Amino acid sequence: MNEGATKGTRRASRWTPSALGVALCLGCAATSDPSRTDAHTFELVIANGRVMDPESGLDAVRHIGIEGGKIVAIREHELVGAHTLDATDRVVAPGFIDLNTYQHGDPLFRLRAADGVTAVLNMEGGAADVAAYYDALEGRALIHYGTAFDHGSARHLAQGDAAIELVGGVNEERGDPELDLRALVDDELDALVARAERGLRDGAVAIGFGVEYTPGATQSEVLRLIELAAHHDASAHLHVREFDRTRDWSQIYEVLGVAIRTGADVHVNHLNSIFESHSDQALEFLRCARALGISVTTECYPYTAGMTFIESALFDDWQTWSDERLQRCEWPPTGERLTRETFARFRGEGGVLVLHPRDEPAQERAVRTCVADALPMIASDGAWDDGRTHPRSAGTNSRVLGRYVREQRALTLMDALRKMSLAPARHLERRVPAMRDKGRVRVGADADLVVFDPATVIDRATYQECTLPPAGIDAVIVLGVPVVLDGVVQDALHPGRPIRGPRSLR
Repeated sequence: MNEGATKGTRRASRWTPSALGVALCLGCAATSDPSRTDAHTFELVIANGRVMDPESGLDAVRHIGIEGGKIVAIREHELVGAHTLDATDRVVAPGFIDLNTYQHGDPLFRLRAADGVTAVLNMEGGAADVAAYYDALEGRALIHYGTAFDHGSARHLAQGDAAIELVGGVNEERGDPELDLRALVDDELDALVARAERGLRDGAVAIGFGVEYTPGATQSEVLRLIELAAHHDASAHLHVREFDRTRDWSQIYEVLGVAIRTGADVHVNHLNSIFESHSDQALEFLRCARALGISVTTECYPYTAGMTFIESALFDDWQTWSDERLQRCEWPPTGERLTRETFARFRGEGGVLVLHPRDEPAQERAVRTCVADALPMIASDGAWDDGRTHPRSAGTNSRVLGRYVREQRALTLMDALRKMSLAPARHLERRVPAMRDKGRVRVGADADLVVFDPATVIDRATYQECTLPPAGIDAVIVLGVPVVLDGVVQDALHPGRPIRGPRSLR
């Protein structure tokens, strides 16, 4: 990882006494007691900050007392703390919840924590072995973590693909690409559904579908799995099928159809990158559906270029592409735009590919539309591939706060905070009731908080320097443990806990 992603930009400490003392003290759980008097010395006090809570609308200077990983006091006057963070001229907000990240583990967790994120979930890909995923991260996570059941990898396993390799429950190999193109026969579909049932019983938060990457998955297959998700009060997150801008809206029809048929919470991943300049029309479909009581949601990220792996099924027809389309592909390690020769070579190597839009100004307008609209949540769609990634993995939230809130005034600060914290928490509450204590700044809520400077916060990562940490994120607190201090991600801390659905006997 880029050294800056770990160490950040050093600035004068706002902590007293030592930050290390805070970390060591708060690493031990204690019992929360909201009845504490103001004379009590709290484990940690965040003092003088502009506290912004998107649930209650609170936006005022307050002092926050934290004990045992919980917020136990919010006062207008000073509180006494064994350790204190002076948040003067800073915003104190709920920690951000990122519903769409991949390749969970310490490098990815550090990138997202530096951007104010206290919880990440892999809701598009996920884990084919959910129990193994949670076991692998238990006691080892900087921030909170959770997963969907991975439809794409599991359908390979149902077809007997020996190339699939699960590490910590997550597939690290593409497998046989031909299997993405074929429909399942009855016994394979039954095996897939049985595996999904096991994943949900092991606590998967949702079922994740990358159906553009598995074009052989029929609508009946998708419907059957979403019926199963609904039975378990789990949501379905879809990277919808390839959008044909000249023909129809069948991608949205499929989403709305399964939501109506099953009653499940159905979520469209990264709407801005799927529908590009047609994002406003896609949003209108979803708004109308919600007005009729259909449970559909969506998300976006604040960059015009997308990213995926060059070896994915999306590019199986690359040899038929025009030169112009190939030129829109960027290879991040070198920054070069690709030709037929270089595309073939890098596809053989495998790795992350940046995809630039056909019309950059039009896509920038689409991104602004999605970021400013009340419906989409903010999610990074970030990933990690041995140091190669997209700048959204490091700077999504800071870019929204700096570029779209402060500079462009496309939305208010409170609206942005709601889209990053409260809205994703509420989206998960049906399956994970514990999320009712996240995404809020209130007494009794989990002490998952971000402290940032609204005057300076901004992303700094680029397509070539993709792990540069943002500016202006001063502190990130996870269950009362400061995992980012003075903009620096701390080492050897593991306060992150699983975000997991209910487990049941098989």
